[in-house]
Amino acid sequence: MNRRFWTGTMIFLFTFAAGCKKQATDQDAIRASIDKHLSGVAGLNLSVMDREVKQISVNGDHATAQVEFRLKQGSGAMQVEYALDRQGGEWAVVGTQPSAGQNPHSGTGMPPPGSPGDGSNSQPQGHPPVN
Repeated sequence: MNRRFWTGTMIFLFTFAAGCKKQATDQDAIRASIDKHLSGVAGLNLSVMDREVKQISVNGDHATAQVEFRLKQGSGAMQVEYALDRQGGEWAVVGTQPSAGQNPHSGTGMPPPGSPGDGSNSQPQGHPPVN
């Protein structure tokens, strides 16, 4: 009886650990995909911003991620929701938008990074966003 209990407990723990590892792997891959997406946006100077992934939700081959952007020298923050799809075993950003309830005229002066109007075509490279 005691042996069966420990065998069952070990099987449960290994299964649980494997499930947690996959979730952590998805979250790491989603973060990497967002970073890759942002680095591909022409004229976007990521060195003037701090970003933090606040929440990631995975539903099969679809995911959403809430990312908060803050200017390193300035005030205000903006949250952007990224939509991602798993394509060929890798996550890819398929859309971005300000988070629900985010007022685009809140005074941050920061449109969603990677979106039209993010300043990438109207400011010199490395120029911080203008209010």
